[in-house]
Amino acid sequence: MRGMRIALIATVAACLLAAAPSSAVPTKKTDGQLVGSVGPGFTISLKDASGANVTHLDVGTYTLLVHDLSDLHNFHLTGPGVDVATDVLGNGDQTFTINVADGVYRFQCDAHPTLMKGAFAGGTATLPPTTTTPSPKPPHPITIGVGPGKRLTAPARLAAGKYVITARDSSATDDLHLKGPGVDRKTGVAFKGTAKWTVTLKSGAYKLFSDPHKTLARTITVN
Repeated sequence: MRGMRIALIATVAACLLAAAPSSAVPTKKTDGQLVGSVGPGFTISLKDASGANVTHLDVGTYTLLVHDLSDLHNFHLTGPGVDVATDVLGNGDQTFTINVADGVYRFQCDAHPTLMKGAFAGGTATLPPTTTTPSPKPPHPITIGVGPGKRLTAPARLAAGKYVITARDSSATDDLHLKGPGVDRKTGVAFKGTAKWTVTLKSGAYKLFSDPHKTLARTITVN
């Protein structure tokens, strides 16, 4: 009988030990340290512990160390459940504890938000695609001229757009006058030489002529 009681106690103790939570399993996950930096120039960044730029973080708790290196800028991080910032007029290091959830987080300098900014996605969120503004096309070069003698040189047709016009005036008795939608440029009658005009030509008709001799003229069609 005594042996049966000892065996029963041992069995109960073993069951209780098996049901108890293991102390080796953490109840809360801390994901690591982030390092933010702003200044001294117009630079702002957010990096992980390895020094890589942050574009995505798992959901969790993070320690954010901010190096504010300028009294002209600040580091301001916002997103779901997070709104922390250093002072624009101050500088130095500052530490925050943040909890990252599903969503997009953005950081910026409040004094220069369009120049100094960045973003990362948390959890299941993704960053929206970035749109790039295409670089403007350089102006097209063309040449027009008057002289020598009673003659004008110019293209008969052009596409609408921005142009850099080289105006060559080789006459001492005529000028070179270009007039049309949004444009009215000319050389002087006494002028001989080359002028540069940057103009935007719109759809329509442009007249190229000499002011002293109106019959010396031609039309440039733009479409």
